[in-house]
Amino acid sequence: MTSKTTTPRFSVLIINPNTSTQMTDALKPIVENLFYDVQFDYFTAPSTPVTLPDGRIIDGVPSIDSGEDSARSALHCRLFLEPLLSKHDAFLVACYSAHPLVGMLKELIDKPQKIAGYEAPLGKSSRRKYATGIFEASVATSLTLISSFRLFDDRNLKKCQATDMFGIITTGSIWKPELTEAVAQMLFGSSGNEENSMSRFAGVETTGLTASQLHKTPPEEVRKRMIDATERLLKNAPSPVTAVCLGCAGMAGMEDAVREGCVNAYQDRGRSVCIIDGVVAGVGLLVNACKANF
Repeated sequence: MTSKTTTPRFSVLIINPNTSTQMTDALKPIVENLFYDVQFDYFTAPSTPVTLPDGRIIDGVPSIDSGEDSARSALHCRLFLEPLLSKHDAFLVACYSAHPLVGMLKELIDKPQKIAGYEAPLGKSSRRKYATGIFEASVATSLTLISSFRLFDDRNLKKCQATDMFGIITTGSIWKPELTEAVAQMLFGSSGNEENSMSRFAGVETTGLTASQLHKTPPEEVRKRMIDATERLLKNAPSPVTAVCLGCAGMAGMEDAVREGCVNAYQDRGRSVCIIDGVVAGVGLLVNACKANF
């Protein structure tokens, strides 16, 4: 194994927008050995309430269990994160939702900052900065892995896109419509397009547990629920599912249960299904963006 002796070229801040330090700590062993030349730092939302300019007081969110929770946590974290932007090259929001903090960070990165007596965008002060979320990263990675053009008529040189699909295994049932709409909006814009999105998207299946319950429920029960949700996702899909996203940062390290569900549904073919951890996908996307200076 390569020892991490090289001075890090880039610094990535992994952002947990809820107040659970346990969830943040669970991400560290998954991320730390991915790149030897990258410094990973971590932010957990403080419990300290903040007062917004309009006078509203927002508390830290212990567990993000709805779209409203993600919006509330974004408003809460923004003020704490703004002073940290100059210290890092990239930022990963580790909450599996259409999290507004991603957009807030991108706006802050491009906001003019005072540098050496003149104003310049923060992201262009010395080198470009990047931000994404684990939801966005996992969807983008899934599409890359399942997409391919194939010849269906080699005599007439006609081609078509593969029919493979990707899907999401997540926590509580409230996320099923929330994430389905988020995928449609990510792929087809603000209006969404349910019919088209389902042509590559197998949908969302849930364990029925919240993010915090994943770490409080007996492991054998969590594993069973993960297996069952995966089987339902694959068996109900109209075309082969060849990529499954772990739809919660708290599911990090639970790939084995998803693999078992894939094998139960597809037998040996289930061993080749790609299982995508959004945190790993997000880190890879951000580090590659930093290195390529896109």
